[in-house]
Amino acid sequence: MSFLRWLMHFFFGLLALICVALGIYFAVENSQVISPVIAGYSLQSGSVGVWLICMLLLGVLLGFLASLLPIFSQHRRARGLNKQLKKMERELQAVHRKASGD
Repeated sequence: MSFLRWLMHFFFGLLALICVALGIYFAVENSQVISPVIAGYSLQSGSVGVWLICMLLLGVLLGFLASLLPIFSQHRRARGLNKQLKKMERELQAVHRKASGD
């Protein structure tokens, strides 16, 4: 593993540890217990910090999934264009065979 790659892994690991430590600190400092109600459904009681961190992570996950939608549509379009290209190549080969056979 190159030094630059090792350094990048080290900094990302350090950043992850800092985020976890900040999350734990945030959860401990915001220890008031709440029971959130979403769409009329009462969720389990928990501290404000834990609920905020959970909702933040849920938002990050949903944002990541939403960012994948354009990638899937581009992949689908690329498959369609590849099929069209193969069809055109077969037609071109058929025309070449027909022209060389004449």
